[in-house]
Amino acid sequence: MKPQLPPTNLQPGADSVVADALRAGGLSAEEGDREATTRRPWVPLVLPALVVLLMLGLTFLYWHSEERGARANRDKNFQVAADQIAYNLKDRMATYEVVLRGAKGYFEGSERIDREEFEAYVGALRLAETRPGLKAISLIQRLPAAALQSHAADMRARGFPAYRMQPDGERAVYAPITHIAPPVGDNLKLLGFDTLTVPAAQEALDRARDTGELALSSRVALLSGGEPGFWVFLPIYSASADTRTVQGRRDALVAWVSAQFRLADVMGGMRKEIDADIGLQIMDSAGATGADTLVFGTPMSTTASTLLSNRVLELGGRRWTLQMAPLSAFALRHQDDSHLPVAVLGTAMSLLLGWFTWLLATGRERTAALARSMTAELRAARDDLESTLNAIPDLLFEIDLDGRIHHYRSARSDLLAVPPEMFLGRRLVDVVPPEAATGCHAALAAAHHTGYSAGHQYRLELGGDTHWFELSIARKESAVQGGAPRFIALSRDITERKQAEARTHQLAYFDSLTGLPNRRMLLDRLDHALYSAQKAGQVGALLYIDLDNFKQINDARGHPLGDALLLQVSKRLSALLRGGDTVARLGGDEFVVLLHNVAADVESAGRAALLVAEEVRAALETPYTIETHLYSSTGSIGITLFPKRGEGVEDLLREADTAMYRAKDLGRNRIRFYEAAMQADVQERLALEQDLKKAHAEGQLAAFVQNQVDATGSVVGGELLMRWEHPVRGNVPPSRFIPIAESSGLILRMGDWMILQACEALARLQAAGRALSLSVNVSERQFRQDDFVERIRHVLAHTGADPRNLILEVTESLLIENLDDTIARMTEIVQLGVRFSIDDFGTGYSSLAYLKRLPLYELKIDKSFVQDTPDDPNDTAIVQSILSVARHLNLRVVAEGVETRAQADFLTGSDCECLQGYLFGRPEPIAAWVDRIVRPG
Repeated sequence: MKPQLPPTNLQPGADSVVADALRAGGLSAEEGDREATTRRPWVPLVLPALVVLLMLGLTFLYWHSEERGARANRDKNFQVAADQIAYNLKDRMATYEVVLRGAKGYFEGSERIDREEFEAYVGALRLAETRPGLKAISLIQRLPAAALQSHAADMRARGFPAYRMQPDGERAVYAPITHIAPPVGDNLKLLGFDTLTVPAAQEALDRARDTGELALSSRVALLSGGEPGFWVFLPIYSASADTRTVQGRRDALVAWVSAQFRLADVMGGMRKEIDADIGLQIMDSAGATGADTLVFGTPMSTTASTLLSNRVLELGGRRWTLQMAPLSAFALRHQDDSHLPVAVLGTAMSLLLGWFTWLLATGRERTAALARSMTAELRAARDDLESTLNAIPDLLFEIDLDGRIHHYRSARSDLLAVPPEMFLGRRLVDVVPPEAATGCHAALAAAHHTGYSAGHQYRLELGGDTHWFELSIARKESAVQGGAPRFIALSRDITERKQAEARTHQLAYFDSLTGLPNRRMLLDRLDHALYSAQKAGQVGALLYIDLDNFKQINDARGHPLGDALLLQVSKRLSALLRGGDTVARLGGDEFVVLLHNVAADVESAGRAALLVAEEVRAALETPYTIETHLYSSTGSIGITLFPKRGEGVEDLLREADTAMYRAKDLGRNRIRFYEAAMQADVQERLALEQDLKKAHAEGQLAAFVQNQVDATGSVVGGELLMRWEHPVRGNVPPSRFIPIAESSGLILRMGDWMILQACEALARLQAAGRALSLSVNVSERQFRQDDFVERIRHVLAHTGADPRNLILEVTESLLIENLDDTIARMTEIVQLGVRFSIDDFGTGYSSLAYLKRLPLYELKIDKSFVQDTPDDPNDTAIVQSILSVARHLNLRVVAEGVETRAQADFLTGSDCECLQGYLFGRPEPIAAWVDRIVRPG
């Protein structure tokens, strides 16, 4: 039998409210009769008028406030647009500086600039499309008067027979344009033009020279076309000079890189980035005290508003002041009249309220009759409310702001673990779990501030089962002024709804047989993976798997066995994946594997995806045990990589599906990429990598030596070269397998083996009394190993080789990053007695700055410079320059690729100490070479 509710439940509260209403209705009828004879006659006339005036005043205040807000919003939008114009212009100028700095780096990194090479470099920038307004990029060389004749002769010899200095006249210093690109229009006419003859250009050139920074000229007539525009200059100094002082920079100046642009074209190229409804004028001045000159202007409207805004940009030592004002179209676009209907409505409501006030002032007599009719209605409402409350199946509470329960009512008391009387006087935190209490209090606070809160869900364990409830709270208006707030809380049992939602989600997004994500879930995850790959710059992969001959098994053994096989396949695929990857079943015997963030580039991602596919294929080949029987099935796999431009998730599925069918066409149990070219390349590189792993163990790799001789032709040493004789491929050139060894990490073992071969050969030579040197190439990856120094020390100690005869060859690319760490490690190895050589010197980042800092013993001139000597004057000059630098730095020089007697005679005549090439012998196995040296003849 259900316990009776205490007398403090919700019902007495409802009765008291109805009684109060009934009493109020009776008093109103009596007072109405008395007031009808005693009220003042002027009240019905004055009171409505006052109400109308008051409401009209409030309406006017609202309209005025909204009008002022609309103006403020328009002003704000204008300021934002002005900031955007200034930012975009400054950003465009910054891109010009980046272009100049790139050109400067290009000139500084090259000893001699080839005109076609420079034009190709500038052409690759696509100035007309990407940087509108930029007319040309040029090199301006600083020439003293004494060098003018030799400079003109050099330029004519380089393909400019009509080259001359313009304008004519003798000057102490010239600054002619020697290179310019693109070579179109009037640009070529500027070759030889002395820019110092233009006062504005001279001022900017001097400023760039003295500051070392970008310098912008005042407006000038551009030399290409004669249009008004601007020049920007960036100085180039001698690499070895001290540029910390102004005088030092003046003495070290070699040239300038410059660019010309037309401001009108620049602004035209920014049309889509700036607001066209804003008038703009740009004033140029030399600084804070310079006079302003108008350099660009669009129509400025003074009728739209009095808004004006200035922005100051400091560009290349000059100050540009941007004066902006909104045009009439801007004001119309940002005009907001949405408050006018509200003001009209407010006026109408004011009049309506006045009319209603008049009705109240004159209609008091009707109140008594209305009260009597309402009394009967309230009694009926009371009875109806009682019936409604008894019919509600939810838990109904009346609580205060602290969550303390004051009243309780429910037709579902049987749900509770304790009698309902036990709730009275207790707080919500005492009757719900701690994890739900926080949410209940948040819902109560929301109802206190907004009047209503709904949708909070919490869980209770009742009778050993889990029940879900949804809590709705509404604020109850207090009948006592200033009384503590009360709230009505409605807790509805939504357990069945939650269970239905869970079942619906499982059916909608997961395969009913395997529990794997279905096609719908896969498409959603693939969409997210595609977006993530595009954003992060990573490459993902999609594997489409179809079981071979599954239909035969399914038809022969029945669907239950087929389902069991599919379950085992899903488990095997799930076990292979990383966290975050997805395996899905599309239906039948088709599965899809989604791999996230496989690699940062397509080539590496292709290799990694192929490795995963091989693992999947191997896993699917393993026989399946079902009901004590073994069954075999394989899988055909199609692979596609993403992201690709313009392709969506359905496109990727189609590509992977197509690749899978190609695999089936080739005989099943195969793997195929959608991209045919990539498929061949990835498989070739992977096969070569696998063969290379076996090559070292099976003795396919061999160390060869090529002679190094002195000026008399006597052998003074040799360079170790690795050769690979593959049993099927034949001789594999180093240019094919060395990059693969680098990327796969095999170069570490191969490099250690080569150093060991060199040290063992040196030990044999020492034992025979022959002190020859051997050079070994060391890769950057090998050099960067933490224990590389210790490995060298161990090999020397193990073989007993003299470290002074071991030369480690490194390339200039090793010196690009972490130069200080590189120097420290090289110094540590040199202290062991080992010596270092720079291989292929002149083909990389040749710099005298690092040559004088590195503990080097030797420079090797690349064969690309040697092969055309002494016939080619350019290569001849380069070789002679390298030899001269080496002599001043006390470095030995080895010339590679010597194949003719003329080359050898030229090199020995130029005091080159050591020669290497086919002229003195082809590479031979290291054992045969050592035997020949130890036992000559």
